[in-house]
Amino acid sequence: MTASSPHTVLVLGAGLTGLTTAYHLHQRGHRVTLLDHPDWLDGFLTDASAPTPVVLGCHHETRQVLRALDQEGSFKTDRSIPLEFRLPDGRITPYQSARLPGAFQWMMSLFNFHGLSWQDRWRLFSHVEQIWEQAQTLPADLENRTADEWLSSTGQSPEARERVWDPLAQWLTGNALTCLSAATFVHLLSTVFLRDASDATLTHLSGSIDHRFIAPMKQTLQQGNVQMVSLTRHPTLRFGQSGVSEVRLSDDIRLHADRYILALSYQNLLPLLPERLLTRYAYFAQITEIKSLRGVVIQLTYPSTKHRPRLLLLPGQSFQQLISTPLTSGEISFQLSAVGSPLTELQNDQVIEAAQAQIGELFSETAKEAVVTQSICRENYATLSLTPGAARLRPLQQSPIQNLLVAGAWTDTGWPANLESAVVSARRCAELVAGRFA
Repeated sequence: MTASSPHTVLVLGAGLTGLTTAYHLHQRGHRVTLLDHPDWLDGFLTDASAPTPVVLGCHHETRQVLRALDQEGSFKTDRSIPLEFRLPDGRITPYQSARLPGAFQWMMSLFNFHGLSWQDRWRLFSHVEQIWEQAQTLPADLENRTADEWLSSTGQSPEARERVWDPLAQWLTGNALTCLSAATFVHLLSTVFLRDASDATLTHLSGSIDHRFIAPMKQTLQQGNVQMVSLTRHPTLRFGQSGVSEVRLSDDIRLHADRYILALSYQNLLPLLPERLLTRYAYFAQITEIKSLRGVVIQLTYPSTKHRPRLLLLPGQSFQQLISTPLTSGEISFQLSAVGSPLTELQNDQVIEAAQAQIGELFSETAKEAVVTQSICRENYATLSLTPGAARLRPLQQSPIQNLLVAGAWTDTGWPANLESAVVSARRCAELVAGRFA
């Protein structure tokens, strides 16, 4: 679709967020220049080397971008996988979303889920039903309470919170239940589990972020004559009375545009802003208060064909989740991840040893096999800390400076800082430029 009045747009940052922003702008007919620097990484497990994540059915923006970019049929190797919980007694219990209309979907899904006791299931069902029928309302102070406190107030037992709700919170947000804002948790639960059954379906994407998103997007933009400029030194943003006036490069080249978009992590964004903006506008000052959690993802490949695809949540373990994916080579890939865990402080060989021990505990037969390949992805900014009150720190895409927009997984999108959040922020920036975002 071509915009009726094309703009010139300068996008700082050519990671996944910046490329997606440029892609949407180019689709609308705007003239786009992308600036990139080796130090400018998006973070939040969306950088080129990061393995592709599990995508939920309700991640509509991510799925739409994938369909637009997939020229090689990579989707044919994507796998649908079930969501499972490993209970303390070693049992593995799946959560299956019932294919029923309306409220019957979550009712049957809940009653058929054996990870919770009958008492916990009934208390949760009664609570949700009363809210659904407007006999009760959600507390107004959810943003000031932890998810653990809220679940306790609904009658969920300590066992349920430890075995099911905490690993679910860790998977959805990267935050422990005792630290996570109740408002954030309630919003995600309703988005994923209380709407269409398809929203809770899981797909494990094959390849890496570079293979599925960054490389094909660069190719599309280059074919569309989008200018991409690689920098060796950080640029300088110059501000005038009406907003950003120019971007000055190290060789004194000055770039001007109608709109400027900072598609950067908040750590890279802050040094580009003058001190007077941080003190004058709460919008910018609050960014300095945002906190992130470190994460580590390790991938081990074994010569085995005995396992099926699965996402397994691991309460009480060092690694919080495991994804197993059979490969076309006849091998099996195990991907273990942890956020905010002591594992992030260990050396690589110690992380590998811990991963092998975890796989040995879960799948003793596979553990006897020799590892074929191994890789580790560390992320200092794996996700945002979403403690009570943290939501107010995440900025909207439109800054107080009229011609300056901000994109990134860490901005206010209604999602945790993940792949879906990054592409949502990119699309919103493009629509703000076009003047159509409400």
